[in-house]
Amino acid sequence: MSASHRTHIYCREMRMKLEQEHENVLRGEDGEAMALAMKTLVAYGEAFGAKRLVPIKSAHLTGSFGISPFSAYYQILGRLADEGAKFKVPTTLNPRPGRDLNIINRLIFGRQKRLESCYSALGITPNYSCVCYFNANVPALGDRIAWAESSAVQYANSALGARTNRNSILIDVCGAVTGLTPEFGYLLDENRRGRVLVRIKIDRMDPPALGYIIGKTVVDRVPVIEHYPFSREELKNMGGAMAASGGVALFHVEGVTPEAPDMKTVFDGSPKETITITQADLDAMRSKNTEKIRHVIFGCPQMTADEAAALAERFAGKKTALPVWFCMIPDEMKQFEQTGLFRKAREAGVQVYDHCPLASLPVRKKSHTVLTNSGKLYYYLENTEYGATDDCLRACGVL
Repeated sequence: MSASHRTHIYCREMRMKLEQEHENVLRGEDGEAMALAMKTLVAYGEAFGAKRLVPIKSAHLTGSFGISPFSAYYQILGRLADEGAKFKVPTTLNPRPGRDLNIINRLIFGRQKRLESCYSALGITPNYSCVCYFNANVPALGDRIAWAESSAVQYANSALGARTNRNSILIDVCGAVTGLTPEFGYLLDENRRGRVLVRIKIDRMDPPALGYIIGKTVVDRVPVIEHYPFSREELKNMGGAMAASGGVALFHVEGVTPEAPDMKTVFDGSPKETITITQADLDAMRSKNTEKIRHVIFGCPQMTADEAAALAERFAGKKTALPVWFCMIPDEMKQFEQTGLFRKAREAGVQVYDHCPLASLPVRKKSHTVLTNSGKLYYYLENTEYGATDDCLRACGVL
């Protein structure tokens, strides 16, 4: 393709101001695929009123399932790799889909090896976890990043104080190969202020249930929860549910998350709205018909070794009445496998995996009802019931 033809394709009247090096990429000087990636980012930014592209510190990709019909996606990745493109910033990736779990999954995810080969050529960090933010990809306060995966986005924004929008599949790849993202939304100070005050009147805290209710209520506004000493795992599980049931990409907890040392700081004036969530609200989410449960799943977002160990103690010396899965961060699973509690969990009948539970159960009988303590999995997986952790343990027959 001639330089003049590339210019005709990739240069157009733009409202966004670009640096000269970005203009050069847009004209095709780094290859056609990179020009398309830059064009996509520019169009994305202009659609949301961004005035410029800004450099990022890291990326996280959501397209980790090698589903056969996604041929166009693999072609784009392959073109980038064939032209010698590399991720410009550290880039992590969502979980594998459990391709080898059964023959149906092997058919559905028949392009998994092709997908992973493309990512490897581009320079992926092969963490294979939605919980990249605990070890493989940990941004600092104020870092601009370009992440996809709603549960990762909310943790980075909320618990770490990094700055990312809730990017989609392919937009995340464009950010990773260019090292850039449009400056709009949650990258700007004014959009990070609290909008809804959440008061809690709760005797038995259940973070995933609380997150689920908040997400459904506030949708995509920024909630501020009055002080409660959530652990990092509780923030993970609450935020994952919030991002699933709503479109929440940023929340604050008074005195816990870095941008909310107090209510005066996090709100621009008075809250626009105040809601109260009670113990009765949390209890109303819990399944009332556990007799129909055929499978219990823990770990969505994936579990840490500490979470798995705490649960494994509840299974020690007992036998599960139903199939039970622990779905874990791969590196954390390796740590857990070296402990005596792993052996006790396995002896009790627990299966321990490092894949995504949502993707690994795409086809099952309608009578195969899942019980989970994950608000995220409860929202996304059809024929699923929600239970607090003790509800799930009772269904397993160990409590």
